[in-house]
Amino acid sequence: MSNRIGSSTIYRSILPNNRALNRLNNVQLSRDARFRLTVIEHYLFKTKNVSLTCRHFAITRSYFYKWYKRYNPGYLKSLESMSTRPKQVRSVTYDLDFVRLIRKLRTDYPSYSSKKLAVVVNRDYGYDYSYGTIGRIIQKFKLYFSKAIRLRKRHATAKRLVRIRKPYNLRAVKPHSLIEFDMKHIWMPGAGTRYAFVAVDVVTKQAVIHAGGTPSSAQAKLALEKVISAFGSDIAILNDNGSENLGKAQEFLKDQDITQYFARPRTPKDKPHVENLIGKLQLECLDEDRSAKTVPELQTQINHWLNDYHFFRPHQALKYLTPQEFCDTLNITIPRA
Repeated sequence: MSNRIGSSTIYRSILPNNRALNRLNNVQLSRDARFRLTVIEHYLFKTKNVSLTCRHFAITRSYFYKWYKRYNPGYLKSLESMSTRPKQVRSVTYDLDFVRLIRKLRTDYPSYSSKKLAVVVNRDYGYDYSYGTIGRIIQKFKLYFSKAIRLRKRHATAKRLVRIRKPYNLRAVKPHSLIEFDMKHIWMPGAGTRYAFVAVDVVTKQAVIHAGGTPSSAQAKLALEKVISAFGSDIAILNDNGSENLGKAQEFLKDQDITQYFARPRTPKDKPHVENLIGKLQLECLDEDRSAKTVPELQTQINHWLNDYHFFRPHQALKYLTPQEFCDTLNITIPRA
């Protein structure tokens, strides 16, 4: 300070622990590291007692000693958590050609799971990779190509008539003995509603699908004629309570001396096999291609999918065999659609 008038005056203040504050000024610590620093400073400048410090912060003594041993006052980054990445990391065993193959299969069959793809690539291409590896490839390269859309559903009103209810202990005693039958509504943008009459053998998973333009019993009769042509007349039909299963369809089954069972109302689990097939038809066929406008075009599209379903698609219920491979063990031939 000068005594002369007009000279500048400079004041300086030294704050307590100023050196430590300057050292902390530019250090960016994570939340966990700041907490550990708080614990250690509480011990150093307040308690000087490990037990009281651990009790105050509700931590274990081993936790305190671990970070106190790492603590370096000149390098506060020492309180950061170290990397847990292993020193040696497994490298992938597949190449880009295999990734391209999985991409192609997922593009053609986007709803196939990694388990099904593992069977397909081993059976048709000779690759011996686990479904876990294929699942990681799908996740890593984001091989998701489904075009699923929400469809409008309409429900037909069923008449109250006397029906033979499904027995509690009804079981398929042999292939082509119990056939589950149901109708699916298909909303087609720009073309209205079409209908698929779906039948499936409980044992072999062989399926018959008839496309129709109306939900009438006459169309159900045409579908049942295809069912008898595929499975024979020594069968029993299990269907729901829709009106399409009455009238001409019911009379046709009676003339053919075929037993017709009706599931309990609002109980789709009484016929789980055909419900599962309808879900696969929607996911793997209808959601992937909405170009069909007429009933013949829809039937052609469904026939192409049925060929994949019978001769290419592995089925978990058949221990990942195709229906044709399973039928070969029973000397049964499935005709191509």
